[in-house]
Amino acid sequence: MGRYMNIILKPIYRNESFLKSLNDHLSLHYGSNTGIKFNTWESLQEEVDYFNKHPFGVTQVPHIKRPMTKEFIEQQFFWNRYVTYSFKLSGGDSSADEARDAVAVCKWIINSRKKYIDTKYSVNYQPSIVKNYLDHYFLQAGYDMNKLWSLPIL
Repeated sequence: MGRYMNIILKPIYRNESFLKSLNDHLSLHYGSNTGIKFNTWESLQEEVDYFNKHPFGVTQVPHIKRPMTKEFIEQQFFWNRYVTYSFKLSGGDSSADEARDAVAVCKWIINSRKKYIDTKYSVNYQPSIVKNYLDHYFLQAGYDMNKLWSLPIL
């Protein structure tokens, strides 16, 4: 199964408006690569549409009855939980570009002093853990490690 970085927001921040703003903030200020970091209902609906309608998506997890709903995938797959960010740190086929999201989230947690995350349920977000599992992707891709891990001044 591997080791995952799982970040869950505090209840007060579990809303679409905050999630969309946070995802934009992570891209703009922390160098994340993809548009969706923390799962919104909209992103879960896109995932469900893929599983239900896309020619390749319908072949995925064939033992699960269609049509799937966003509530179903949110309950069945921990990496698709609403208000959650998950990244597979070990045992996956990630690229440096994909791993930048995990670094961006890690740096945001440091800068915000964990203000927004539920530390009781969030795991493997500490820089030492993230670096241990992901730095080889960046070194292989020729990233400047000091620049990658430097915190933005906001």
